[in-house]
Amino acid sequence: MHVSLEALLALRDGVAEEGVAEHVATCPECTAEIERLKGIRESLCALPPLLPERDLWPVIQVRTTSDRSQRRMVRAGWAAAGLAAAVSLLVGVRGGIEAVQEMRTAREVRSLVTESQRLEKALRSSGSEGRVQSGRIAGTIVNIEDRIAFIDARLAPNRNETLASRDAVGLWQERVRLLDALVAVQSTREAYVGL
Repeated sequence: MHVSLEALLALRDGVAEEGVAEHVATCPECTAEIERLKGIRESLCALPPLLPERDLWPVIQVRTTSDRSQRRMVRAGWAAAGLAAAVSLLVGVRGGIEAVQEMRTAREVRSLVTESQRLEKALRSSGSEGRVQSGRIAGTIVNIEDRIAFIDARLAPNRNETLASRDAVGLWQERVRLLDALVAVQSTREAYVGL
C-alpha cells in the first residue's frame, strides 16, 4: 500500500511521520511521486513574482477618502438643514406668541382707554365746578389731577406709537385708578354738600 499525498507532502517539507521515509525509499512509485512534487515546488519557486500592472492602492485610498468626505458633507448638510428648520420653527412660534401677547395688551389698553373716557365724561357731567369745597378736599383733588397730568405727559409720546407695551398698560391702569378716585372724591363732596 502506498502512502497518501498528504504524507508525501509532509515528507517533502521535512515533517513526515515515522515510517513514511522508509516506505518511499523502498517503493519506486512513491519515490517518483515525491520527486514530481519536489519538481513542482521548484518550478513554482522559480516563477517571477506577479505584480499588478500598476499599484491600485493610491486609487483605492483616494476613492475611500473622497467617499468618506462626501458622507461627512452630506451629514453636515443634513445637520445644518435640521438646525435651520429648528431655528425657523422657534422664530415662528416665538413670533406667534409675541403677536398674541401684543393683541392681548392692545385689547387691554383699548379697554382702559374706554374706561378712562367714561370716567372723564362722568366728571364733566357732575357739574361740581364752582361749588364751595373744603381746603382738604380741594388739596386732594389738585393732587389727583396733578398725578393724572403727569401720567398724561408720559403717555403723550406713546399716542402715535403702539399702545400695546406693558408700560402703556401700567400707565393707563394708574390713570383709570386716579380718575376713579377723583370721581369718588367729587361724589363724596356732593353728598356732604347736599346735607
